[in-house]
Parts: sequence; C-alpha cells; structure tokens
Amino acid sequence: MADDRTGHPNMRIDEDIAQLRHSLMNPLTVVMGYAELLASRKDLPEDVRMQVGRILEEASECVRIIDRSRQMASETRNAGSVSGPVKRRVLMVDDEPVIRKLAAEILSPEYQVHGVPDADTAIRSLLTEDFDLVLLDLDLGGPVGGRSLYETLLVQQPEVAERVVFVTGGAVTEDDLAFLAGSGRECIAKPFHISQLRDVVERATAL
Repeated sequence: MADDRTGHPNMRIDEDIAQLRHSLMNPLTVVMGYAELLASRKDLPEDVRMQVGRILEEASECVRIIDRSRQMASETRNAGSVSGPVKRRVLMVDDEPVIRKLAAEILSPEYQVHGVPDADTAIRSLLTEDFDLVLLDLDLGGPVGGRSLYETLLVQQPEVAERVVFVTGGAVTEDDLAFLAGSGRECIAKPFHISQLRDVVERATAL
C-alpha cells in the first residue's frame, strides 16, 4: 500500500497494523462479548444461534488476520526483499481509513491494495496506474460521491468502469438502489463478511 511517510516500508506496515489493531479492538471486543453472551442463552432459537456463531467466527478471523499480518511483515523484514509472482492490483476508494486498511489486510497476500479517500485522488491514481479492480464506496463523505465518480469513469475511462465493484453502507435510498441495479455492477454491503469480500474480488478479477 502506498505511503508518503519516510522510513523503511516494513516499519510503516508495522505502524499501520498496530493502528488498525488499536482501532478495531474495542468494537471487536464488544461484538464478540455480546455474541458470546447471546450464544450462552438456552432459549436462543437455533437460526439465531447460527447467526451469532457466524458473527463470532468473522470477528475472530479479523483478529487473526491482523495478527498474522504483523507476523508476515516481521518475516518479510527478516528475510529481505524476495521477488515473487505479480499480484493483481485493487484500488479501494473509501473515506474511512480503517475500512481501507482492513480491506488491504483481508485481501493480502493475494492482492496488492492501494487505498485512497476520495474521488479526486482516485482519478489521479487511475490516470497514472493500472488496476485490475476498483472497490468503490457509494458514499465517499465529500462533494463527489461514488456514483459521480463511476459516471465520470463511464465517459473518460469506460474500460475502468467495467472493473468497478460498489461498496455500500448506512442509508441507501431508493434512487441509490435503482442506480446500482441499472449499473449492472456487483455490489457488497457493509458490514461485509471477510469471505464475502474475498469471493467478490476473486470473482471480479477472474473476468
């Protein structure tokens, strides 16, 4: 993942992972704690118990991914730079830093993920670099949203627009749903399961 800070790249990765872990530990602790309390209830319907089990599994996997990434960064630093197969490149356009970093951790080491916070930075990246897939948040929290960025790509870089997968979260209006359906692009909703994100990206990059 690109970073404009100075210093050894693996040290920057360690810092990013530590920040991500710090940002996620409290909400993950709450999710896992309440899920375990629910799972311990004897009157819990079986279908709800299964959903709670999936929540616990996903939350635990998230913790394992972060810890595994820290270990991988340490091993890479100790082993030195070693050439490997070319990774598919994913541009993650999302205004939330934690979401960008989490997506990068989920998709590594199979993919190289470059995260950007807004439409302007995304356009600059797409003009100067090649990406196999664009994960585009519909609501970027700024003056230019994901929908406007996609419509710009349709005109200026239609081949890139064909490689867009939308990510949605929060309130989605009827107009948004109509737009997503009309775009014909795949969409994944937040909060997404780890396996969902991996499956969508694998499917989209295989086309």
